[in-house]
Amino acid sequence: MSLGRVESVSAEITRPYTVDGKPQVVFGDSVPVLTYFGLENYAQDYVGGYTHFTFTYTHDACCYTSDPPLVYITDTDPRSTSTPTERTFDPTYTLTPYWGGFGEPTDWYSYDIQFDAAGYTVVVTQATTTEITNFHRDIVGLTSSDWVAIANRHPITDPINNNSMSFTPVPIRDEPTSERLDPVIIVPGIMGSAYKNGLLVIDPILHTYDDLIATLLANGYQENVDLFTFPYEWRDSNVFTANFLDDKIDEVKSICDCDKVDIVAHSMGGLVARAYIQSVDYDDDVDQIIFLGTPHKGAPKDYPITFFDTFVGLFFEAEALRNGYLTIFNYVHNRPILSVQELLPVFDYIKDNSTGIMRQYPNNYPRNFFLESLNNNTSSLLNSGVEVVNIIGNSGENKTINIIRVIPTDHAVFWEHGEPEGFGAIIGDSGLERGVGDNTVTSIGSSLDGVVSEELLVSHNRIPTVAANRIVKVVTGEDSTTNIDNGTNLDTKILLLQLLSPIDVVVTAPDGKKIGKNFETEEEYNEIPFAFYSGYQTDDEYITVLSPLDGEYKIEIQGTNNGGKYGILTSYVSDDTSVTKEISGLTESDQVTTLSVKVNNAGPESIEPEKIVTLEVLLNDIIKAYELGWITDKKLKGRLVKQIEAIIKVEAKIEKVEEKDKQNKDKKIEKLELKIDKKLARALLIELKAYEKDKINKEAYNIIKEDLEWLINN
Repeated sequence: MSLGRVESVSAEITRPYTVDGKPQVVFGDSVPVLTYFGLENYAQDYVGGYTHFTFTYTHDACCYTSDPPLVYITDTDPRSTSTPTERTFDPTYTLTPYWGGFGEPTDWYSYDIQFDAAGYTVVVTQATTTEITNFHRDIVGLTSSDWVAIANRHPITDPINNNSMSFTPVPIRDEPTSERLDPVIIVPGIMGSAYKNGLLVIDPILHTYDDLIATLLANGYQENVDLFTFPYEWRDSNVFTANFLDDKIDEVKSICDCDKVDIVAHSMGGLVARAYIQSVDYDDDVDQIIFLGTPHKGAPKDYPITFFDTFVGLFFEAEALRNGYLTIFNYVHNRPILSVQELLPVFDYIKDNSTGIMRQYPNNYPRNFFLESLNNNTSSLLNSGVEVVNIIGNSGENKTINIIRVIPTDHAVFWEHGEPEGFGAIIGDSGLERGVGDNTVTSIGSSLDGVVSEELLVSHNRIPTVAANRIVKVVTGEDSTTNIDNGTNLDTKILLLQLLSPIDVVVTAPDGKKIGKNFETEEEYNEIPFAFYSGYQTDDEYITVLSPLDGEYKIEIQGTNNGGKYGILTSYVSDDTSVTKEISGLTESDQVTTLSVKVNNAGPESIEPEKIVTLEVLLNDIIKAYELGWITDKKLKGRLVKQIEAIIKVEAKIEKVEEKDKQNKDKKIEKLELKIDKKLARALLIELKAYEKDKINKEAYNIIKEDLEWLINN
């Protein structure tokens, strides 16, 4: 046989390499076929990540020992080129001829060849009982990308019908191309996105998706490489948002150079995803979708006005005032907030209190044409080729609103289809009958026709965290190596401050950490863990503090633009409590006013923001009230300013400090303090009342009155 030329006398090693795999002769255990000598029982696999060969070889003491199978190693698949770099073509192991009782007798031998990073080990055993040799052969220049083939050279006694073979080349290293994972896009639910200085970010308030994202990262995903989020304007129609999801998927596909994505959609985000997949614009580019607590059939909690007594409703309250709406109801219907209307149930959930009979949807119900259309066309989702997983929650607490029990009402503009019996009353169930669900979506509402749901014993906002292991299994096919659960949303408590311009804000927590605007540098503080500041480059400025500390929060506000009337809504929200207090005042441009609010997590109902009034604040309130036309008489404005200046007393206060002087005596420092003559202040309050009707309006009167009362009492 010649390796330097294409021709050979038996097993051919051609260039390019040609596989010659004739049927092997099988000898059984240990009885050789006397007319045949050579290789049989060939097998190849990988052990420890490197290729492994086994075969048996029968030889004759006389003539076939010097030409055993070859180990042919090249730098690439030798079938692909006529000029491979050949590392070696060494014989596996040459058996010694058997003469005069010496050498290896005619018999069958098992060969075991195991590759490693440096070369390969050969173990030869006679009839599986007696080890003949065991050695390692180093191969110079061997790399993990090299290829190897076994070439059997015998028998050659019958050139026409011989069974010499050139076996299929294989990579030395087992590096199979792993199936490329689809990138994952996380689609949040309602309130799952927020603007930060005008740019949307995913849930910086409740941090619902932090643990899920961390778990995916721990399992090998990389942000903005194969893991993406889709924050969106959740006030808009889900149909409208679905168009932006389409754009987001296109963007992700261009980044990963792939054809499909996986979607993990929580709550209303699942409806956004369905609106896309079930639309005529669907591009067949979703491989798997995992729904997490999605209200496929809606949620009774969304029934008009009951919905407003929620964290979302608190946001709407400030937005309504900021946008000139007298009520949240008007704001939702006239802006409109279409997403809220698209969450209404499409199943029976209204009960007439007078009869105890459930109404049959859609008769005398608020209609949800969005969900009706989506669910009438569920087949387009199920037949789309998308693998669908529907995970639902069950808190086990029976706190989920399942039925609205209604009575006739005189407020039909708000309760067109009936007012919940006793709604808002301290005693009773407020007409809200509760039952099974995740505390937000009922078990009926979260079910998806045609798909078997997977239930987790968990509340609505905890589903993304608790389901993270299952999500990893679905999108990767592998068990999660790490599950991260920081306890987010186990016991939700939020301090919420919403500003009604013209002011900016910075908040200092009881431990001294800050969040908000740095008035001096115009940068932002972000020191309080899990707190969020919307930024001051927006008209909707607010701060949220998740899990606030007990104690006093210092709130400093700074007047912006030309100043004017400001308002602050201070809310405390938990799973069981929702308290909102409003405080208002006047400010000049750049004027800094200090307020405080004491948080008591054990008794949050007592929350009450308080303005810290200084003489400067009081004087500015009078001046600004005049500029706004609230004080109509210029002479009265001047008189009030003089009277305020008259009630100010300057007192000297002596302080003793620890520092010693040269005679080792305690130093004494004299400080000047401004004090209020409380008698004159009380007299001014009485005089102020006389001006209320014709020279000063009620807003100005109330602000100046509250300022004076604070100074008198503090």
